[in-house]
Amino acid sequence: MAPSNRNTNRRSFGAALKRGWNSKPAGIAAIVVLVLVVIVVLISTLLGVFAPANNGGQGTAGKPAPTSSTSAAADGPCDVPTTGQAAQKVPTDITWHAGRGGITWPVSAAVGPTKKVDGFAACFARTRTGAALAATTGYLGQYDTGHSVRELLNFYIADSAGKATFVAQTVKGQTAPSDLRAQGISVAGYSVESFTKTTAVVDVVLTQPSGATGYFAVPITMTWTDTDWKMSVLDNGDLFSGNPLTPAEGDFTSWGDSDG
Repeated sequence: MAPSNRNTNRRSFGAALKRGWNSKPAGIAAIVVLVLVVIVVLISTLLGVFAPANNGGQGTAGKPAPTSSTSAAADGPCDVPTTGQAAQKVPTDITWHAGRGGITWPVSAAVGPTKKVDGFAACFARTRTGAALAATTGYLGQYDTGHSVRELLNFYIADSAGKATFVAQTVKGQTAPSDLRAQGISVAGYSVESFTKTTAVVDVVLTQPSGATGYFAVPITMTWTDTDWKMSVLDNGDLFSGNPLTPAEGDFTSWGDSDG
């Protein structure tokens, strides 16, 4: 069988290399050649390891810097559980938030407000109790600190035809906290007239020692807007139609003792 050309070439290359080592000039030349070959191989390997991969023009240098999720977590959409305390009429973790002039109202870390949105206490459970706490916070939030009355009302009221009128009227005729306290007015409880996943009518009950029953209630319509409850006003700028309600003790759910 005739010898293979490839095998002959291999043997010829090996023989030539072997003969080269036996000759000093050829040996030096062979060493130089080997060194050059090794250098080329090393350079090619290093370039393959460290060169950025081609990701359609989006290599490491082209990727945008990662952004922090802190702001999104702080001001993002609300996602409050609707089970557990949110399903109870009065959450066990109720505390009293202090506003201006000693005006206080109930809050719950579990039901709402559960976080800050644009600096305002917000994010309530999508339940009857969540709507009640949201209505109470929205109604008395005008006495909170850190924001003007106009800013607070604009945040807690859903956009509508009557919103600007209601805000302007309330800012102009707001009752001073000292006057409320002098009349013995404070938050007592709530009752829910109706409730769906999108709308709730909540009666915010307050004490009124001079009244026939010792209480009066403000009916507030709440709408589910952008993952949270917002107060809704009528197109004419009124919060509700008719007169405040006059519930008696036992007609509503009490929040418990106020610290105010």
